[in-house]
Amino acid sequence: MRKISSYTKVRKIIAALLRNKTFQLFKIKKQNYLNLGCGPYPNQQFINLDYRWFPGVDLVWDIMKKLPFQDNHFYGIFTEHCIEHFNLLQLEQILKELKRILKPKGVLRIVTPDLKKYVNAYHKKSLGDKVENEELLADAQAFNRVFYSGHDLMSGSRWWNDGHHYIHDEESLKKLLEKVGFNSVMRFEPYKGSNSKCSYRDWET
Repeated sequence: MRKISSYTKVRKIIAALLRNKTFQLFKIKKQNYLNLGCGPYPNQQFINLDYRWFPGVDLVWDIMKKLPFQDNHFYGIFTEHCIEHFNLLQLEQILKELKRILKPKGVLRIVTPDLKKYVNAYHKKSLGDKVENEELLADAQAFNRVFYSGHDLMSGSRWWNDGHHYIHDEESLKKLLEKVGFNSVMRFEPYKGSNSKCSYRDWET
């Protein structure tokens, strides 16, 4: 028998009732790390925040609004496949909020599609060279999926940010991070990093 929480309409109702309500904070266990835009993949060692509600989400919140945490609150923030759903102006405001709630030596880890990687791979394939992830770059339709993924859902969800709105390369994201006050901006391959892992799935606490 299906769990009631598995129904999309039920999750939407719960999300609408909870979204941006500060009473949610009373039931949240104290954690040093925030998982921003966790979707259906929460982690028990983090406060899990998302616009939607799924089982395991601790805080249903619109991250375009001021986050309900004090300054210098977290040691680390992790966000995976979230920032590409916002345009540059929106993302700048979001990053300012993340900078505010991070401790002075806190770490922000971002996983997002790499514009340069996909453009270069597509270009090489068009020239007949062998590239990695060929199944992702088989044709123009697959290539465009990177840039416009989720837009077909927007009409159903009525949430503008369901689609991808800006795909970054390393330089553009670094400039934006530095603009809002982050320093020591570095790029790492997945699951690799300095002192701690890049994925929340095995973040060293």
